[in-house]
Amino acid sequence: MNGLTNYITERAWTDIVTTWFVLVDDAYQRLIAKRGQPLRMNGAAPVFTDSEVITVSLILETFFQGHEEVGYCFVRQYMSDLFPRLLDLDRFNQRRRELIAVIEALRRDFRDQKLDRTDPVRLVDSAPITLMTYARGARCVSVVGAKYFGVVSSKKSKLFGLRLHTTVTTEQLIDEWLLAPAAFTDGQVVEALVQDQTDLVLVGDKGYTDAALETRLWQTRRIQRLPLRRVNQKQQWSKEIRQILGRIRQRIETVFSVVSTVFNLERPHGRSLAGHVVRVATIILAHTLSFFM
Repeated sequence: MNGLTNYITERAWTDIVTTWFVLVDDAYQRLIAKRGQPLRMNGAAPVFTDSEVITVSLILETFFQGHEEVGYCFVRQYMSDLFPRLLDLDRFNQRRRELIAVIEALRRDFRDQKLDRTDPVRLVDSAPITLMTYARGARCVSVVGAKYFGVVSSKKSKLFGLRLHTTVTTEQLIDEWLLAPAAFTDGQVVEALVQDQTDLVLVGDKGYTDAALETRLWQTRRIQRLPLRRVNQKQQWSKEIRQILGRIRQRIETVFSVVSTVFNLERPHGRSLAGHVVRVATIILAHTLSFFM
């Protein structure tokens, strides 16, 4: 993971953007070939292609941390040779939201190219995503409801917003992810997070300690959980195992540190729930593409 995103500051942005576009467009063509038909069944293909929309989205989240007005002005002024048919911002955002599923499909394509299927270990954890301050959460218009009010135990703070729940490989590649309202705890979400997976070993913190859930995951999907034990639990890991689990868990914390610091994950700049989701999906795609850069 050391130096994974160094290319952002060390390489020319034209090289980065060109590489992104080639990678994204190649994966997009693979997706269309696998589907056997174009995404749009009616009308002509858009002049500003889906691959260009996704590439510009990567620019906004990587170089401008989601500040789209500033980033879009930069693209229009300094990248007009790369994107001569750039849309107006409102139309761009509409197209971007329509491509949420495509962005995730491309991310899975890239993930599968790097995923070691012989390694069953997955690190599981969540990261807070703040949409507004806790005190002003009731005024939020992009998401509404008590379920978006939560607590971040590790920081001893309150949260209004979402949580990003992920499984990460030992090589720090994001495998599965989902967004849930902040009130839902890690233990409540983990079963949905791994619903399509089997034969895994999940390493998590004390928030994943639930004997009934451990038994159910093992019996239904052959998923073994190795959470850190609470102090009041009768069954405790040995000192050696605790040290190993602690060292492994640092890797998922590094992933969250990168996506928060480099890509500003914890403060997305969406104006709707769909806007928040597509920004998070783009950030995770950008993080995955870093393994190819």
